[in-house]
Amino acid sequence: MENISIETLITVIINLVLVISFFCKQSNQITQLSEQFIELKLKIKESRQYTNNIFTSFKKAIEEKIIEARSHTDEHIRKLEEKQDKHNNLIERMVIVEQSTKSAHHRIDKLEEKKQ
Repeated sequence: MENISIETLITVIINLVLVISFFCKQSNQITQLSEQFIELKLKIKESRQYTNNIFTSFKKAIEEKIIEARSHTDEHIRKLEEKQDKHNNLIERMVIVEQSTKSAHHRIDKLEEKKQ
């Protein structure tokens, strides 16, 4: 041990310092990478929330349009049903008029037969 020179001892110490320094730098880099990973994870989470918000807004807009279209369709169906009811009523009244006209023609024919 006594044969170790001061130069060798200094070289060993310098190498130890370099190794310790290297590991400290590696530790710092690992810490930085870990922090970057956490930031990236938060950004991904925010991105997902943003995407979910867009999807929810889009879904809500489509649902509103469907409800609006359905209400217009229901209104059109109601109006068509009213027109159909009026048409059916007219047909019923025409049948009655035709029967009345037929009956009137029979009476006229009978009156003409009596007259002759």
